[in-house]
Amino acid sequence: MRTSSVTAGAVALGIALGAVVTSTGAAPASAAPTCRGERITLADLATGCAVSSGTVVLPDGRHFALPAPGTTVAALPVAATGASDDGDVSITNTGRAGVAVHVDEVWKGSAAAVRQERAALRARLTATPQAATTTTAAKPSSCTNKTYSKLGFKWSAPVNWSYNPAGQKVSGAAAIRAGADAWTGGIASCGKKVTTSAAERLAGNTTRTSGVTATGGCGASSGASVVGWGSLPSGTLAVTCVWSRSGVAVEVDQRYTTGQQWSVATTCSGARFDLRGVATHEWGHAFGLGHTAQNSGLVMKPASTTCETGQRTLGLGDVLGIDAVY
Repeated sequence: MRTSSVTAGAVALGIALGAVVTSTGAAPASAAPTCRGERITLADLATGCAVSSGTVVLPDGRHFALPAPGTTVAALPVAATGASDDGDVSITNTGRAGVAVHVDEVWKGSAAAVRQERAALRARLTATPQAATTTTAAKPSSCTNKTYSKLGFKWSAPVNWSYNPAGQKVSGAAAIRAGADAWTGGIASCGKKVTTSAAERLAGNTTRTSGVTATGGCGASSGASVVGWGSLPSGTLAVTCVWSRSGVAVEVDQRYTTGQQWSVATTCSGARFDLRGVATHEWGHAFGLGHTAQNSGLVMKPASTTCETGQRTLGLGDVLGIDAVY
C-alpha cells in the first residue's frame, strides 16, 4: 500500500533497500540449481537457481509467467478506494544471474539478479521531484501538486493495441482510448502546456486474450498488445501488464474487472466506476508512470472512488511526469 509521495518516488528510483534474501546467485550458472514448474516461489528464486520457464507465484497469490531472459514484466493495478492493494510488481529475468522481483519497496529473488537490476534501473532514472503531502482532511489540489514517479521504461514507437469486447460491462473501446489519448501529443492542463512523443494506435477489435490473468498477475507475452475484460481479485478495478527490455516497452496488456459496475456517461451516478478515468490512470502506467500518494489528488494516485470523472483530467504532477518521460 502506498502512503506517501516519498514512498512512490523511492519505488520508482529503485533505491529502497528492502529485504534482499541471501542467495547463492554469485555462483557460476553451471553450479546453480534449476527452478521449474508451475509454482516457483520467492524462496526458490533466492537460491539463485537457473530458470528457463515456469510460473512465479507470489505470497499474495498473483501468478506470473516467467519472462524471457533480458525481459522485465510489470503488473500495475488500480484499486477501489478502501480496498486492499497488493502493490506494483516487476519481475526481471536476467538470465545468468537469476530472477529479481520488486514488490513496492522490497526487492527479492537472486541476490546477484537484484544487484544487477537495481543498478540498471538506477541508471535509467534521474531524481524525481516530490511535492510535500498533507496529512489533514483538506482536499488536495491536483493543479498545485507536482509529484510524479517513473517506472523506468518508455515506448520508442506508438503503442499499437487491439480491443477485445468479450464480457465488456459497457461499450468500452472509445472511453479506454480517450484515457490513452489524455497522455499523448499536445497537452494543456493546470496552466501547463507540453507536447509529448507518447502515442497510441487502436487497430480495432480482436479475439485475442489479454495477458493479464485473473490473479492480477501477468501471463506469457504474446507479442500483441490487447485490452480486455475479465475477473480480477476483489477490490482491483484494473491491471496493466507491461513487458520491457532494457527500459524499452515492447508490449502492454490491460484487463478491466467484470466484478464492478462501470459508466461511460458524461454524468456518472450510483455505485459505478468511471471507465474513462480509470483507463486514464492505467494508460499512465502503460506509458511509464508509477503511483503518487493517494492524497495527491492526481490521476496517478493508486485508488479510485465511484464516479470519479475528475480523474479523466491530468493534474500538474501528471503533466510534468509524462513530459519528463517523453
